Amino acid sequence: MPGVRVFLDANIILYLHDRREAAKGGRAVAWLTAAAQARSACTNLQVLNEVASVLLRKKWYATPAVVHRIVDDLAAFGSEPVTMIEVEAARLIHDRHGYSWWDSLLLASALRLGCSHFLSEDLQDGQVIAGLTIVDPFAHSPGQILPSY
Repeated sequence: MPGVRVFLDANIILYLHDRREAAKGGRAVAWLTAAAQARSACTNLQVLNEVASVLLRKKWYATPAVVHRIVDDLAAFGSEPVTMIEVEAARLIHDRHGYSWWDSLLLASALRLGCSHFLSEDLQDGQVIAGLTIVDPFAHSPGQILPSY
């Protein structure tokens, strides 16, 4: 599909590092690899901060410096901060669709970044919000969404 831009939620990235969830980790690798190859992946600073917070709290890595390098590498997918534009859009999403505030901010950010799809296992698979389709990456393969994969 031309013009596909996929927003990565923190939970997908975290499965790359969770050794207890090997099957989901493998699926996450497939999605991130495909999205990176298609130059379709994006995320924002909120996601990067969430990933850092979880990795630091769970202590899956020997030092905070390792976590910081991981997050710095992920910044290649984007590090846009949330602005008042996203906050206003998130209010509408929160009111209309009932998602948590933090999820509403992410959805608003994905819309602002021009994403067509939002990868997350935590939201309603297949729901479309203002042209943004939520995709559970564990229910769909990258080939169903991404071009040339």
